[in-house]
Amino acid sequence: MKDYITGKRGLRAAAWITLIGGWVLLSLLVDNEVIVPGVGSTLSRLLVIVSDSDFLNIVGYTFLRCIAGFLASLIIAVALGALSRWSAFFRELMEPVLSFLSSVPIMAIIILALIWLDSQLVPVFVGFVMVFPILYETVYNAIVNVDGDLIEMAKIFGVDRRTMARDIYLPSILSGIGRVSSSTLGTSLKMVVAGEVLAQPKYAIGTRLMLEKTYLNTDGVFAWIIVILLMSWVLKLFMGWIKAAWENKGWM
Repeated sequence: MKDYITGKRGLRAAAWITLIGGWVLLSLLVDNEVIVPGVGSTLSRLLVIVSDSDFLNIVGYTFLRCIAGFLASLIIAVALGALSRWSAFFRELMEPVLSFLSSVPIMAIIILALIWLDSQLVPVFVGFVMVFPILYETVYNAIVNVDGDLIEMAKIFGVDRRTMARDIYLPSILSGIGRVSSSTLGTSLKMVVAGEVLAQPKYAIGTRLMLEKTYLNTDGVFAWIIVILLMSWVLKLFMGWIKAAWENKGWM
């Protein structure tokens, strides 16, 4: 097991070294900072960005929008997923909604959100719309796939519905959410930034990305991408901590 983990980490490190080496080589071949900035200029711009007095506000607001969109999706997905499990009519009613959300281009959703909502809420709405179908299907399938024999045994022994929900259905739901939490949070972050690019709220990574693009500061665009990658990494660590807490409680 130890050799496997060590080997996996080694492969991951080799992959990162290859990517960075490819970046260095490409910047040297292109020799144009506007098209492909070098590592040095990107890191210098990153230091300028991090030292900006508004940096924490920018990152913090984007992070909060990501979490808000994810939590809104999660709460509504749990409620509607449970309703769909015990109501065939409601399940059929959700099908066209899911089809619509899965088929409509993200740009169309952002444009509609710009018409309907305040610029501060647009990124949250976009993150919600893109994550909700995944969480809804996860919750619904988690409830459907609960062991039928376990449910029958609980009924035979007269276990009340509240106990069944807490001790049988909830662990299954949490287990399903745990499997997709990292990917859905990453998707939420990407979609929130995309919404920010067009909505242009005051404190937002997407707003700064658009500003860097306007002035052809490609090194600034690369620097903000590094910030987004670091945020994604932090979110994965956070979800890993949450999953560990769930496992300690015996919920997963």
